[in-house]
Amino acid sequence: MPWLKIISKLDYWLLGLAVALVALHLAYLEQANEPNLMSLSLLLWLGIASLIWDRRDRLKLDSGIFSSFLGVSLITLVLLRSLSPAGYHIRISPFVSGIGLCLMASGIKRLHHYWRELLLLSLILLYPVFTGFFKAINLSLFTAKFSAFMLWCAGFNAYRDNVTIFMPTGRVEVYGACSGIDSIILMLYITALFLLMVPLQWFQKIVCAIVAICLGFLVNGFRVAVLASLVTQKTTFDYWHGGNGSFIFSTITVFLFGMFCWFAYVRKLTIIE
Repeated sequence: MPWLKIISKLDYWLLGLAVALVALHLAYLEQANEPNLMSLSLLLWLGIASLIWDRRDRLKLDSGIFSSFLGVSLITLVLLRSLSPAGYHIRISPFVSGIGLCLMASGIKRLHHYWRELLLLSLILLYPVFTGFFKAINLSLFTAKFSAFMLWCAGFNAYRDNVTIFMPTGRVEVYGACSGIDSIILMLYITALFLLMVPLQWFQKIVCAIVAICLGFLVNGFRVAVLASLVTQKTTFDYWHGGNGSFIFSTITVFLFGMFCWFAYVRKLTIIE
């Protein structure tokens, strides 16, 4: 029967297991109340799915006994630890699961065939490193300086004291999400996806990463300036400070980066082809 042939194929078993592991990861992110990491992880998982789908006809699913045993052991470890809420690590477990799936699919000798997918999973693992770096360089201070300068250029009577922007009508403290850390990390992850999917020279890759970081910083700085000008309008301020308002600025950043990539790189490649 057709359904017996389907369930007997290794690729369908691997697909089902991969979907289950992704769902487990997203469920624990939801439980941990990590909306930023949730959106970034979903983006990376979709990117991984796209990369594998593009190479589905070239991947050789032929794993040995040792590689399969090692892969099953890694995934079993993740599943057993997930039985306890404190045992599942929302950053380490996806990377371990990814290695386990690759070992089960193609074996340890062909593990390098999945370096792009594992690189994307490592970005989830390195998320605290990126946030720690931007906190170490005091990104909030740079954002406050830039936003205060924008307000001054726009004619507002604004001045800054450390990370606090003072207006005649109130003040805004640039902490947490307002610092721009999440926006810049989002752009870095999108850049990583773009660079793995589009062949570019090293100089072009560096320029692409710099543009992504600058867009994340500049658009967020503009957002903080807008919030400072709306500090007396509580309803409007709350809207643009979080939820849909914050999402709109993130969408603008991604759109601008997409336009840059299209006109600078993708359009030229399309014309050549």
